[in-house]
Amino acid sequence: MSVQAQWDDVVRQLLVGAHRGGGDPSALLDECAAVGLAGFGAPLPVVVEVAELAAAPKVEERVVSAAAREVFAQIVAVDDQVLLTEWCGKARAAGVVAEHRSLPELLVLGTTHPGLRSAVAAVLGSRGRWLAGTRPGWAWATGTGVSADLVDLAEVLDLPSTQRLAALRRARRADPVGTRAFLVEQFAAQRRAADRQALVTSLEAGLGPEDEELLETALDDRAIGVHDEAVRLLRTLPSSALSARAAERLDRGLVATGGGFDVRMDGLWAEALSSPVEARDLLRDGSEVGVGGRVRGAAASVGTTYWTNRLGADDAVAADAVSRGPWAASLLRGAAQRVAEAADASPWAVAATRTLSGMEQLEMLASLPAELSARTVIAVSHQWNYDLLDHACSQLPAPWSAESTAALLERYTAMRDPRWRAGRPPAVLLARGDAEVLGANWARITERWPEHSIELEVLRLRMRLSQAFDRKEPVL
Repeated sequence: MSVQAQWDDVVRQLLVGAHRGGGDPSALLDECAAVGLAGFGAPLPVVVEVAELAAAPKVEERVVSAAAREVFAQIVAVDDQVLLTEWCGKARAAGVVAEHRSLPELLVLGTTHPGLRSAVAAVLGSRGRWLAGTRPGWAWATGTGVSADLVDLAEVLDLPSTQRLAALRRARRADPVGTRAFLVEQFAAQRRAADRQALVTSLEAGLGPEDEELLETALDDRAIGVHDEAVRLLRTLPSSALSARAAERLDRGLVATGGGFDVRMDGLWAEALSSPVEARDLLRDGSEVGVGGRVRGAAASVGTTYWTNRLGADDAVAADAVSRGPWAASLLRGAAQRVAEAADASPWAVAATRTLSGMEQLEMLASLPAELSARTVIAVSHQWNYDLLDHACSQLPAPWSAESTAALLERYTAMRDPRWRAGRPPAVLLARGDAEVLGANWARITERWPEHSIELEVLRLRMRLSQAFDRKEPVL
């Protein structure tokens, strides 16, 4: 008889009662205890053999000072990721690593916030990398590339979409040649568009001329997502066939006029609809339809060197020429996607920012190197309102340089506060600007914005952060 059957029988006897059933009460209770324990008692824990951890390495790096550890504790307490990134940057610049008691907290923060991982990994030191190797979830911080082998390529397409793409990118970095062969084979075999798109997107990690053949194949894919992803990546390859085709269209379709460019009335863009051959090189998301969209697509495919070579001029002259003429908006919207590649990106960034609006403008600023993005905002923000300047500044990576902070402080000071922010200093300025410049100008800031209690505490913490690594006397 099974344990469950025995238990059911005992329960029936208990319900009837020992005296009515003619049994012995003590024996019935003993049986109840024995069978109940056998059926429902908690089992003893399974003994698992676990190998002992290797001894922690001796710390050879210099560890942060007590003042820096105190600031770190305050930053963690207020849960400010921007300040934590700045703290890690200061520590790395000073050639020191986090104190060992902070390592578990840093690893947890890096695990839960992937955007912090590069900053955190830079200050872990040998002890932190050893600790990261004790848990699979911390493998990103080991610095050994172990995480690239956690998932076999044969199983990678069975993962959820976010993990699948991350695993493919890790594999690309670990074994570019072998992974490329796998991607080519799987692209031809996969029937789901989402799987083919993930395969194409993974090429972005370590993208090179060897990937062009697969991307050209993907241009013929019927799925919009697959096709558009291939177009996006091919446009970042300077010498791709797609770029050459776009340059040929610009040669045939545009004529120099009045210091700028106009569409030839008898050229390929005289018709509003693109040919199937041209449509293959354009995005299908609806942004590159009509003459303006086709001009934009061609401009996005050639890079700024096309214009400097065509005009025989430098970037400043070429950017000025492209910003003239009736199709300047379309040309600059395309060129904005390639600004960072220019030998002198500043004139292109300024021209594009003046032309773009809304999210296009902010996305372009976010794609630029930090100092170039800051210079661009400073150059074009004379006529901006407070909200637009604030949104643009929120895209600038922290911390800002001293020169950018001083210039942006001038911009904010000269602007009229919005009603909802009257009398309060810009939070993004005090959270991301150079702490030394802000501290030196604190009297001016408090005079311009008298409501500053919360912002003052943020700046004081940033000043303590700066002093902890620079060993300077407090300004405030």
